[in-house]
Amino acid sequence: MKQFFRFCLVGALGFVTDFGVLYAVVKGLGLGPTSGRVVSFLVAATVTWKVNRHFTFVKQDAGSVREWLQYLAFTGVGGFINVAVYQTWLWFTDHSTLNLFLGVVAGSAVALMFNFVISKRAVFAERRAVQ
Repeated sequence: MKQFFRFCLVGALGFVTDFGVLYAVVKGLGLGPTSGRVVSFLVAATVTWKVNRHFTFVKQDAGSVREWLQYLAFTGVGGFINVAVYQTWLWFTDHSTLNLFLGVVAGSAVALMFNFVISKRAVFAERRAVQ
């Protein structure tokens, strides 16, 4: 339960990062809401990988590009779920700041459990030596 709570805290940081980057690239750089969300997801996923590896799953080494890519691949499925919910939300609403925010909330909530399980069981699982 402690690990899940930490995962949720890191998820909150990821959420703030996700929405902050989304807002910056959509409102500041003029990207569309979908391309902006791809950028914001990649940035947020990188932040959550690094923090989850040291805070939630307590890995001591620095990590590797391979592990980061594995994390992106596995959570990419969660990201797909997240973005699909976000897109569905925007399909039924306007693209106001409030609806961008609510779309990120909905997508993040739906993908939370999937991402926790895949992170715990696949990405940050203890590797046992083959005997």
